[in-house]
Amino acid sequence: MTVITHHLQRRAALLLGPLLLASGLLGTPAAQAEEPWPSKEIHLVVPWAAGGPSDAFARILSRELEATLGKPVLVENKPGATGVIGVRHVARSKADGHTLLFGNTVSLVGSVVSSNEPVQFDPVKDFTPVALVAETAYILSAHPSTGLKRYQDFLARIKDRNQPPLAVGSTGNGATSDILYDWLIHKHQANLTKVAFKGTGPLVADLIAGHLPVGTAGLSLAAAQYKEGKLTPLVVVGKNRLPELPEVPAVTEFGLNEPDLTVWDGLFAPAGTPPAVVAALTAAVHKAVQGAAFKDFAQKNGSSAVFIPADKAAARLHKDLVERQRFKTQYPAAPY
Repeated sequence: MTVITHHLQRRAALLLGPLLLASGLLGTPAAQAEEPWPSKEIHLVVPWAAGGPSDAFARILSRELEATLGKPVLVENKPGATGVIGVRHVARSKADGHTLLFGNTVSLVGSVVSSNEPVQFDPVKDFTPVALVAETAYILSAHPSTGLKRYQDFLARIKDRNQPPLAVGSTGNGATSDILYDWLIHKHQANLTKVAFKGTGPLVADLIAGHLPVGTAGLSLAAAQYKEGKLTPLVVVGKNRLPELPEVPAVTEFGLNEPDLTVWDGLFAPAGTPPAVVAALTAAVHKAVQGAAFKDFAQKNGSSAVFIPADKAAARLHKDLVERQRFKTQYPAAPY
């Protein structure tokens, strides 16, 4: 065993300063690794199709990490099964800091709670949180061909049994939109047909093209469409209204208060990743989130750039798991 290189220690110490010294991570047996880190390119796995907000955040983060760490950081999209395929891939990867997960509430929480089959990973035991970096509220949106102008119009439409079921887009079981639809089905006997997509990007593309009547979108993908009248925002699927769309209500105003449907994104390493590597990643992520590129995209996306460190990220993960399990018990998922 060789102590993780002086180069890494110096880089981490410069970035974290007193935090690393106080934690005692550097220069201890826990800071040892088989080889210097990073010794090769880093693979940042996004468990969604390219084009969605999570993918965009990951690509901005990868560029910032690359500049700080001095090695290529390659984004890999591994979509499928509500994020399960990509998450499982990272859970099974070598815990050496060269394969990381850019996960979110849906891929690490929703997929686990909502799946009827074993997902073959444990979001708590199989991962070490590095940090949460963004919080996003998605917007239930309608194509103009539906004639829906407000959320109340949407409610009236899905309660009308004289109409055929309304197709609504989701990124699968456990997705934020999926929870909203299940709640509507149980509370309002909503006449809906859920349609699954591999990511927000493909969903919004079909929504804009008019192939899908209603679905959820991040502000970055839909803001221009709202201004041009090509899409209509109906309700914010989160706790609060968005400053960019002050006239659009939030679902909490209609009684859906739990679980919290605001989606977080964050960086996770496989369990067992050396603490000094995690510390250096944490420092690099903190620097990236403070950068103009990350903050600017977050604002345009209707998101908040945040830095929630490992311990609080783990607590948030646990809270969401509990809340969503409670929701599933009360409102069983409707089939696709």
